[in-house]
Parts: sequence; C-alpha cells; structure tokens
Amino acid sequence: MSQDDPTPDNLYQDRWTVQSGAQDSAQAGDSEPSLPPVEPPSAGFIVQLFVVPAVIVAVVIGVYLLFGRLAAGEADWRQLVTDVRSENTHVRWRSALTLAQVLQDDSLRKDRGQQLAKNPEIATALTNLLAEHLKRTAPNEEETQQTDYMLKAVGLLDVPETVVPVLLSATEDSRDREVRKQALNSLALVCGRAFEQRKAPVDMPELTERIVAVSKESELLSRHQAAFILGTLTSEAAKARLAELLDDSDQMTRVNAAVGFARQKSIQGLPVFERLFRDAADWTLNPSLVKGEEQATQHFERVMLITNGMTAVQNLAPLLDATQKSNLQKLITPIADRATDIAVQRQWAATRAALGS
Repeated sequence: MSQDDPTPDNLYQDRWTVQSGAQDSAQAGDSEPSLPPVEPPSAGFIVQLFVVPAVIVAVVIGVYLLFGRLAAGEADWRQLVTDVRSENTHVRWRSALTLAQVLQDDSLRKDRGQQLAKNPEIATALTNLLAEHLKRTAPNEEETQQTDYMLKAVGLLDVPETVVPVLLSATEDSRDREVRKQALNSLALVCGRAFEQRKAPVDMPELTERIVAVSKESELLSRHQAAFILGTLTSEAAKARLAELLDDSDQMTRVNAAVGFARQKSIQGLPVFERLFRDAADWTLNPSLVKGEEQATQHFERVMLITNGMTAVQNLAPLLDATQKSNLQKLITPIADRATDIAVQRQWAATRAALGS
C-alpha cells in the first residue's frame, strides 16, 4: 500500500509527525540542530523584572506625597485658624478640634515638625475661643466638655504671653472645680516646658501672684499643682513660697516643692527626700497585690512619690558629698529590695548609678 493511500494509519498522520526514517536521519546529524531546552524563569529574574521596579515606583510616590504634604501643611493650619474664627458654631468647633490634633501630631515630630506650638496665630485663635467658652455662666454638658478640651489644647501651646493670662482666668475661685484643675494642669505643662525644654522660665508677676495664692488653699490637689508650677518659676517670690511648702502638712505637696528645688539645682529640699524614703521603707510597692480602686490610687501615688524622689536625687547627685550619697543609698535600698514595680526598679538602677555605687 502506498504512502498516499487513505488508510487509517495515514489519516492520523499529519505534517508534524516525524516518521521513523526521518528520525534516524536526524540522529545521524543531517537535520537542523535541536532547540535548547525551555526552563522556567528563576526567582531572581522575577524580582529584577517586577519587584525592583515596583519598589522604585513606590519610593518615588512616597517622596512625592511627603513633600506634597509638607508643602500643604502651612496652608492647612492657616485654613484651620481662619475657620476657628468662623461665625458658624459647628465650623468653629470642628476646626478647633482638628487644630488641636494637628498641634499634637506636630509636637510628636519634634524637630522635624513645623513647631506649631510656638505659632502666635494659632495661640491667639485657640485662646480667644477658650475665652469665649469661659464667659458662659451656665454651660450645658456639651459646652463643659468643650471647655475642658480647649483647656487641654491650650496647654499644648508654647506662647506664654498669650496663653497664660487666659489660663489664669480659668483658675479663679468662682470657676468650676474641674475647670480650675484642668487650667492648673495646662499651666504646669506650659511652665514646665518653658523651664525644661526652652530654658526660658515664664517670668510674669501675675502668674507668680496667682499660683502663690492657689498654694495656700485647703484643696490638696490645688496645692500639689501649685507646688509643681512654683518649681518652674525663678522669681524670689516663687522661691520663698516654695521654701514654705517644704514644711506643708501634706506629703505630696512637700515632695513637689522639694522636686522643684532639685529642678533648679538646689539641695534645699534634701531633708524632704530623706523623710520620704524613711516613711516608704514599709510600703509594699507590688502591683499584683493591688485590689480595688482605693488601693490602686494609693499604689499609683506612692510609686509617683518614690520615682519622682529618686529622679530628683539623680539630678542632685553632682551636688552631694560622699556622706549624703551614702545616707540616701541606705534609705532607698530597702524600698527597692521590697518593690516589684518596674518603674521603681528602673529608677533605682539609675539612682544607684548616679550615687556612684
């Protein structure tokens, strides 16, 4: 039978089928060379082809967005300041909330931020709004919450000449207790940053006069806050009242006053720390044993007293002689040995190093 006959074998033989004779000839080397084997692409090749370009594109987009955000930053806060002055109550309040958040975010960026806390326009806008809230004689619950928030927001600002007078007005005796408390907290923050970070203590006679008056109130919390603020002021009147508070009947007030002197590199409050450490020898600073809100509050206050006292000792260490250092170490060691609170242990390690042991 010929090759062209339509037999079943020939019907299923197409032009791509290699007959046995042709295969023999190819094996003899007379046909074209065979193609190289096909291999799947390697992982490295895929990375070079797809991943690397994607990373480059992402970096370019990120840089673009970063600089775009920085460029828009000034316009953003300026618009918010404008909106804070709006006649529309909702626009004004919403803008104040956003501006306060912008301030908080900018402060977290520190040197990389725009230093908005020092911006006089922002300070003026927020303090004016706070002053409006403080004029309300019978605020409802929502307005009270807004006032509290504005007091906290103004506490983020570092423009004392603008914010301190308004905050002082919020400490007046006729104010609600919570308003006074938050105003004093904000004053403590403003004055504390001025003293610690900017090395430019707030020097305003009306501030000293008002805080001295607050320090003489029967309310313990007010005396605590006043003692702290006085420790950030350097006028003679502030120092004189701070010295009197070293003998206050309340322990935390005494310690806050002593910490204030330590902050100003004075060992005038050293006896207060020695008394504190003697009193604390029997304290059980173990958070796992705390039960109930009352014990939790007591534990928090005691830990704060001890850690603040040890921090002050660290600041005073260069001014102490060998006998004073040895005495302090003997007083603090039993407290640290009994305490399991991590904050106490951490401060004890730093204090022991500062005392040279």
